[in-house]
Amino acid sequence: MPRSRVALVTGASSGIGAETALLLEAAGFNVYAAARRVERMRSLADQGIHVLSMDVTDDSSMTGGVTQIIAETGRIDVLVNNAGYGSYGAVEDVPIEEARRQFEVNVFGLARLIQLVSRACGHRAAAGSSMSPR
Repeated sequence: MPRSRVALVTGASSGIGAETALLLEAAGFNVYAAARRVERMRSLADQGIHVLSMDVTDDSSMTGGVTQIIAETGRIDVLVNNAGYGSYGAVEDVPIEEARRQFEVNVFGLARLIQLVSRACGHRAAAGSSMSPR
């Protein structure tokens, strides 16, 4: 049976993102795993998962990834916005540039990817990155 449901998982080079990609693939999804370091996703590719280079702080990288998936499949049904990282310390100790970088990855990158996927697929995003038809 062909895989008709398409999922995009960001932050898929390790941990929760990699495991989520594997679980979605096992559930029958056509999975696109995205991360900055494609070489760290070799094991996912070996299991039939499509891997993409994507940096959620780079608009052209995100746009290119979404465009590629739409060109190849015509849709994205599930977006798992997993890319992100933690920077820990007292507010007075964390350099403001580090705080900005963390917001670029964890907040603005997430929001921009929701926009791109929603617009490309004719969906309106609800809470988080779940989507419903317009």
